[in-house]
Amino acid sequence: MNEYFFEYMRALLGERYNAFYDAYTNKPRHKALRVNTNKVTVDGFKSMFGGELKQNPLCTNSFYCNVKPSLDPLYHAGLYYMQEPSASAAVAAFAPFIGERVLDLCAAPGGKSTQAAEYMNGGVLFCNDSEYKRTRALAENIERLGIDNAVITCGTAGDYVKAGFTEYFDTLIVDAPCSGGGMMRYEQVPYSENIVKGCADRQRAILADAVKLLQGGRYMLYSTCTFAKEENEDNVNYLRLLGMRTVDIPLHAGAERGIDMPDARRIYPIDFDGEGHFFCVLQKIAGGKNELPPLRKKRGTVKFGDLKLGVSEIVGKRTILDLDDLDIPDLSGLNVICVGTPVFDDGAPSHALTHAFDGDSVKKFGAVELGEYAHNYIAGEQIQLDAPSGNLIATVNGCALGLVKSAAGGDGVRVLKNKYPKRLRVHNN
Repeated sequence: MNEYFFEYMRALLGERYNAFYDAYTNKPRHKALRVNTNKVTVDGFKSMFGGELKQNPLCTNSFYCNVKPSLDPLYHAGLYYMQEPSASAAVAAFAPFIGERVLDLCAAPGGKSTQAAEYMNGGVLFCNDSEYKRTRALAENIERLGIDNAVITCGTAGDYVKAGFTEYFDTLIVDAPCSGGGMMRYEQVPYSENIVKGCADRQRAILADAVKLLQGGRYMLYSTCTFAKEENEDNVNYLRLLGMRTVDIPLHAGAERGIDMPDARRIYPIDFDGEGHFFCVLQKIAGGKNELPPLRKKRGTVKFGDLKLGVSEIVGKRTILDLDDLDIPDLSGLNVICVGTPVFDDGAPSHALTHAFDGDSVKKFGAVELGEYAHNYIAGEQIQLDAPSGNLIATVNGCALGLVKSAAGGDGVRVLKNKYPKRLRVHNN
């Protein structure tokens, strides 16, 4: 046990400390999934899932559950995302303020980015992380959940400033790297006075540049998964010095107001089934709006089966799915990992493309419902199943899992050659 952490919490909570200590040491850890409402309705998902789902009171499409997602075809189809229940509360509260130019500055592995995408009405979602290794998990989650308007970058807020994105974004999410006090129950998190101070200083450096990226009058979500006041309310006060004001948001059971800061929200395991979180919505008081030159694109069309798609060729001759409202600015000053949804992979339809399709597009492309064989598919196995010849989308409950190629096998039996990417395959034991 980390003595400094518990002494810190004793001083912070006073007479409530004993209840906190009891919850922190005796409460079970709660897992939750968040339904991806870009692909399926909550009621539709419940009918597919079949297991017990208990409502998270702080997020309407988040549910407590006991599931091993890596073995679940519904997870591989991008119908849900595993997200700590208190963490899902922040973007749910921020939803009314989410616009069309969104930057999640500390995005990996993608919980808040993918959640924000559910509330966007077109536009471009920038998902950034400063660590290259973490962008791989971020990119996989963006792909799996079928988000087709994302730009993934590796860099810092300062890199965005240097690239000319000052006053470009109308929405910023800063889920700041923190000391992790809210994760200590299940991770070996080092925690000390110096670590808290170091994290607070690092957060301020991020925020100083982040504010410059926000348009005047627009909104930022600042959040952490720690309880330290230095990293939470003190940094909100720092944002006030940079020209931001806090915004009051609804207060729901399970959350409470910040320390001497009524507009902020704190979540403790005392009265909520989750690990804990801090968040605050802020508005930039003054400033303008920056219009950047568009990324040069060459538009065209491609056809798969009965499906005709608009596509764009962008810098690097990368062909992506073209969206009418995907107005991507010049990205030449950023370290870009990927842009939009790739249409091809080595000349064949890409796996990412299948996940970006809605149900109607899946049918027009050509599909085969796997049913009970969905588990065999995510394990990378070849499947014997009658289907039309050629490239098809393998589905579970009508939702895309990925590609197969239907061909004649021995003894007149048709087989589905598995095209599920090896990096995503799982074993069923």
